Amino acid sequence: MQKLKNYLYPTHEAHVRITADGNTVQADGVPEWPGSHSLPDYYQSGLCAIFNLLESMLPSLSCISVMGILQYGEYPSFCAIDLWAQTGQEGFYLPMASAASLFSQFGIPYYHQPLISIVR
Repeated sequence: MQKLKNYLYPTHEAHVRITADGNTVQADGVPEWPGSHSLPDYYQSGLCAIFNLLESMLPSLSCISVMGILQYGEYPSFCAIDLWAQTGQEGFYLPMASAASLFSQFGIPYYHQPLISIVR
């Protein structure tokens, strides 16, 4: 059997789920690599701010969850993929344009670019 040499994604990259409830931020899936760092403070404060803003529009919001790609190096970076709003037993993903706007407003890079309609 031939050894697999090509990886699906780089080994210095991890797919991480981050959950925020307005007060705390929990990251799941962060590997313990030598020299690894936690998420920078501005990511944590940005996610709490997003939660608080959404909570003002959705009183039943219990938490938000963000899936993203964490890349390690001298300066770790996190790039968000999606934004889930948990409301009671149910929840929903925010539309790409809404997620992009929130992430941009609070300094969190967003992996996707919303579709832009082309007017001709």
